[in-house]
Amino acid sequence: MTDSHQQGAVSRRSFLRKAGTAAAVVGGTGLLGLGPVLGDQVRARGAVGRGQHPLTKAHDVTVPQRWIGVLYDATQRQNITPTAAARGYAYAGVALYQAVLGGMPGYRSLAGQLNGLASTPKADPRERYDWPTAASAALATVVTRLFPTPLAQTATEIAALRTAIHAERAAVVEASVLTRSVAHGETVGAAIMDWADVDGLSVIRALPTYVPPTGPDKWVSTPPNFGPAIEPYWGQMRPFILPSADACFPDPHIAYDETPGSAFHEQASQVREVSLALTDEQRFIAMFWRDNPLTSGLPAGHWFIIANQLVDQFSLRLDDAAEMYARLGVALADAFISCWHGKYVYNLLRPVTYIQRFIDPAWASWVNTPQFPEFTSGHSVASQAAAVVLTDLFGEVAFTDTHRLTVPPSAGTRHHASFQAAATEAATSRLYGGIHYPMGIEVGMTQGRKLGMIVLERLHTLKDD
Repeated sequence: MTDSHQQGAVSRRSFLRKAGTAAAVVGGTGLLGLGPVLGDQVRARGAVGRGQHPLTKAHDVTVPQRWIGVLYDATQRQNITPTAAARGYAYAGVALYQAVLGGMPGYRSLAGQLNGLASTPKADPRERYDWPTAASAALATVVTRLFPTPLAQTATEIAALRTAIHAERAAVVEASVLTRSVAHGETVGAAIMDWADVDGLSVIRALPTYVPPTGPDKWVSTPPNFGPAIEPYWGQMRPFILPSADACFPDPHIAYDETPGSAFHEQASQVREVSLALTDEQRFIAMFWRDNPLTSGLPAGHWFIIANQLVDQFSLRLDDAAEMYARLGVALADAFISCWHGKYVYNLLRPVTYIQRFIDPAWASWVNTPQFPEFTSGHSVASQAAAVVLTDLFGEVAFTDTHRLTVPPSAGTRHHASFQAAATEAATSRLYGGIHYPMGIEVGMTQGRKLGMIVLERLHTLKDD
């Protein structure tokens, strides 16, 4: 995509944000965008019921925000892998978008664009729908099917939110419209999860136990956990928008060398030197972006929580927010497919292994090294891809990330001058944590940037794209 195309996209999104701000003034039950005369005509025809509006942009985003919160908590609690987490957020974003698309005349369907998604149920243009209700029904369906064997707390939270939102909408929406909207959302959510069922997950889960290749430069299980390789077959998953898992395959890493003073040895030495001189802020950054299983909703979830915060910062309406969640989810999911494909092609050993073998046997990383190969850095690929997509939507804007943490530090805030600045900090946090060579971070960011640009080029949400 050319620079002029990017600038045009930013300008277009800025216009949409202004429209969303105007919508917030009018309110979720007004006749936004119809004008006073047409609004009177629509009222006369009975086309708008209590609290119900034909356009998605008339509604706020509290329903998706709440479902993303439940999905984030379930992702943390259920102890799933980073790659599977990204997959889940992506399906939620796509389902949300497709469920409310019927009230978005300026937007186009993702069916026929995303790999393997031929079609999804469409809203009947002759009927009325309550789009927050449709959104909730679709997200409830997706989140439920993402966790087929939920823990008790997960099941309780999903059921409670579904019931609460239904009751809230029933108080302001006609019964027939509510019923129709629930049915539409559920059928869209089911169609998205039927599509998910054939994305390759069941196939890779049935593959034999992975046996890592051996050799002096090859990955081995690392301290202190010494677990098996995590998701070694994830590169065989169907991408969402990439033409193939190797479409953004990373350039080769510096040649392995055990000689002191060699380029590879210097990479490992730099990891150790940085770790021995960490400031308090650098330690905080390493923990803030750690996003490990059981401590957070994982890296993709961190960016979805940022997206939830952007809803409030930019006063987004439901149409713009649905587009954001869908585009961000697709980018993050494909980032993990692309990254994991490369990881298990290169199978490069982690810094902790090299440093303890050849530099300092007593050295330990500040953040526990995860159980998969080094090259490239997943945080770097995913965060850079997210930054490309969000910058295209909102421009070079500052924001504050108040991401909630469940391990020390128990709470934290990071202010960023731009999405790119946040992505750079997320990537660099892996150097502070001692778990990636600088080259794994740098090449990972290049990989993520290429992937993000492919998302911009191939995924079209506006009809005038």
